[in-house]
Amino acid sequence: MQRFCYLFLLNVAFIPMTQAEVMKDHAIRDYAIRDYGIIGNTFEILEEDFLEMIEKRLKKLEGDGNLQEHQQKIAKQAQEKIKRPKPVEGIQHTKELRSFTYDPSITVPYDLKDHQGKVFHKAGTKVNPLDFKSLSKPLLFIDGDDEVQVTWAMEHKEMKHNVMGQGAIGQNSNSQIILTSGSPFELMEKFDRPIYFDQEGVLTKKLGIQQVPAKVTQQGKCLLIEEVLLKKVDEK
Repeated sequence: MQRFCYLFLLNVAFIPMTQAEVMKDHAIRDYAIRDYGIIGNTFEILEEDFLEMIEKRLKKLEGDGNLQEHQQKIAKQAQEKIKRPKPVEGIQHTKELRSFTYDPSITVPYDLKDHQGKVFHKAGTKVNPLDFKSLSKPLLFIDGDDEVQVTWAMEHKEMKHNVMGQGAIGQNSNSQIILTSGSPFELMEKFDRPIYFDQEGVLTKKLGIQQVPAKVTQQGKCLLIEEVLLKKVDEK
């Protein structure tokens, strides 16, 4: 049946036109391509083509012997931007203690299917990523240019209960350190450990962090965010 429908449509599409239709078609084409002259005023485009402008500037730099210097300058600026990214906007040093929780749960907007087409999450289902993978290490957000915050992060120890559930022991949790300002490469080289940067403030905005240093840990099915108030060296 489907094959018949396809053949029928093809036959209809290619039915020969009548003589009248052919003449009408030629008339329309002749009418469409006719030159009607110029109506109104026309003006020459005076604006320089953007690509031509760039080409002229490059040739000028090349002629002056400055092209290589210009390329090196651009490369240096790119390297500096990578080594020291733009600080996250809206983040300040902690002036007042603050703690709150963040629920990472999402509501599935449409049916999620596996490679075999089986639905494993229906639309409207609430899913919490912490049900599938826990946050094994604390996240420490700091200003990498503040020595006090850097020292706090490097010496940070997470208090955990022992296997018997009695007391608490201080353990080096090997936290993941994330900068909101400063150079991650300088700190990586200095302390020989991975250092990350919150590019464009994606994580801090998502978690609602406004002050650093801040610590993120898992609390049940939520994330606990603590904006920590540190004492300066000259403070008693």
